[in-house]
Amino acid sequence: MKTIGIITNIDRDPDFQYTMRLADSVKKHGGNVRTDAELHASAGIGEPFSGDDIFDGCDIIVCLGGDGTFLKAAKRVYSKGLPILGINLGNLGFLTEVDRNDIDFAIEQLFNNNYSIEERMMLEAVIHRKKEAPIYDIALNDAVITRGAISRIVHVKTYVNDVFVDSFPGDGLIISSPTGSTAYSLSAGGPIVEPDTNLLLITPICPHILYSRSFVTKADSVVKAVIDEDFKHNAIVALDGQEGHDIRGGDMVEVKRSPYTTKLVKLNSRNFFNILRTKIYYRGENLKKDEIQQACKNTGTD
Repeated sequence: MKTIGIITNIDRDPDFQYTMRLADSVKKHGGNVRTDAELHASAGIGEPFSGDDIFDGCDIIVCLGGDGTFLKAAKRVYSKGLPILGINLGNLGFLTEVDRNDIDFAIEQLFNNNYSIEERMMLEAVIHRKKEAPIYDIALNDAVITRGAISRIVHVKTYVNDVFVDSFPGDGLIISSPTGSTAYSLSAGGPIVEPDTNLLLITPICPHILYSRSFVTKADSVVKAVIDEDFKHNAIVALDGQEGHDIRGGDMVEVKRSPYTTKLVKLNSRNFFNILRTKIYYRGENLKKDEIQQACKNTGTD
């Protein structure tokens, strides 16, 4: 008998339609459901637990939402070593591979053990601020350094294994895992990398130099990003787009491979590049169709 922990982004499933469908499917296949107290109180689903107690005794965690929901779940689950399955209630869904209409099929595959586990490397970051204790954090996708609210170019001096690479003037710097190569790094012009490889990506954001490109380094490298001493305003460092930490001139962010991994439940053997083409290309096609339809409505044509 499997015990499934459910994490739901309530904004994506406000009436709990898909969450209840998931819970009913787990019970139908002879499993148990665990939820947090808030979800239990709102929807009456599963056994309620406070905080991370939800994970104790679980075999698999299933999260419903978008990739942001998956990243938040991964940050809570990684130290438990539990595999995570994502059900996509968002838009793109690189990490949440199960469509909302395939919930029962996905649960059937879980209970028939027709799935595999793919381990993804994570990033460990240490934020060193003057006269303050270091801040330790972890991410699946990326550590992003950006200028704050004031529109000033920030100079980020970058080192790999204590060797100076360059000083990048611009909007900031992204230090990404392979999983994060299709996230912010991609929009900043970074390369696409198969997510089950092990390496680090360094991508400047809107660099104010013509020759700047992304860098790829070994997974066991240590990347240090130092804010130029002359920068008198606040910059921000955020891991996986979540809580941001203020940093100033002279502060340093050190990023390396974490000893932990995120375990993804994979229900199919689709090639990464097939998924990439489907997610990126067809998303663009759908957006184009929406724009054409909206233009036709505005002009009164069909």
